[in-house]
Amino acid sequence: MRLIIIGNGIAGVTAARVLKKNSSEYIDIKIFTDESYGYYPRPKLPSFLEDSQSMPESLITYDRDWFVKENFNLHLNEEIVEIDKENKVIKSNLTSYSYDKLLLANGADCACPPIPGINLQNTYEFRSLVDAINVKNSLLDKQSIAIIGGGLLGIEIAVACAKRGKAVTIFEFLPRLLPRQLDEEGANLLSDLLANMGINIVSGVKVEKIVGENEIEAVKLANGQMLHSELLVTCTGIKPRIKLAREAGLEVNKGIIVNNYLETSDPNIYAAGDVIEHNSRTYGIIPPSIEQATIAAHNMLQPRSKEYSGSKISATLKVADIYLTSIGFNESVMSLKSIKYKDRDTGQDIKIFHHKDSIKAAIIFGTKEGIPIIRNLINQSLSKNINQIREFFPKIS
Repeated sequence: MRLIIIGNGIAGVTAARVLKKNSSEYIDIKIFTDESYGYYPRPKLPSFLEDSQSMPESLITYDRDWFVKENFNLHLNEEIVEIDKENKVIKSNLTSYSYDKLLLANGADCACPPIPGINLQNTYEFRSLVDAINVKNSLLDKQSIAIIGGGLLGIEIAVACAKRGKAVTIFEFLPRLLPRQLDEEGANLLSDLLANMGINIVSGVKVEKIVGENEIEAVKLANGQMLHSELLVTCTGIKPRIKLAREAGLEVNKGIIVNNYLETSDPNIYAAGDVIEHNSRTYGIIPPSIEQATIAAHNMLQPRSKEYSGSKISATLKVADIYLTSIGFNESVMSLKSIKYKDRDTGQDIKIFHHKDSIKAAIIFGTKEGIPIIRNLINQSLSKNINQIREFFPKIS
């Protein structure tokens, strides 16, 4: 069976491993990426900035030798430019390849806002290892750093730069940091923690313009405020790479539309990871990508053998050795009742949201204890599981 995977990120590599492990016959697995590196974990890119001496090779988890050992045919620096779904052929910038089943795991790009001056010198997106290398090289002689976007990635980059002694400002258009993961109280705790590290936070105001002749000199806000900056990193969410799928005639919206079997509108083409849209939702984080890739791989071998029903969303951020975890949080959760626990001595601040005796979300600040248990309790009964929760947080009420 000829199986092709477009994308060498976590979804692509996970799918390849599942395909190999579960195949009862010989399969030919080809993996394509337009990058020049083997697999590297994107969540480690911010930490790469923190160590001025680390080399790009230190991030490569699976190099070309690993792919050869696993009998995966890895095609580096080879961009897929066309899918001919009628003839089951993909075309690259070099040649053409036939497939029996195809997996689109080609990820997403940075969703950069259309801000005047966003393309001046020393302004960067932050999505790939090449992006991280460019930012790291630029940091060598820059002191004032601007980060547009107060999400997980923006905060992690800000912390990495602050640890290198840089003056860092985070610009967040919405009223608080991590608006998808935290309520106002949790965001305030995080803001205080970042402020203690010397990171300046400007929220609730729009960036109007990036000022400079050839390179960035300042960030101008809609309220007229001007803040000096020598380097800018944009972290304003993702934009799934749907161009290839759209031009092939597959159904797309914000992402590539998939059903519960991770099939696209063509039953011989599957999709997983940051590029997909399932039940009107895109994810853009690692755990759903792994789950989707695993299910898609099983279905490529045995069609419609496994179903995907969506992923439980959780995210953990470590700032100054303090953990902050958000599980299942969204705007609809903010109005729900909650049980709480706060310990000023340890700095722990726990909040579990519930509705009609069903646990809906949790925000856990100051510890990583109990996180796997609470993640598994989402949508389960609070009253039946309260004793299990109190094993970790005895005073919660």
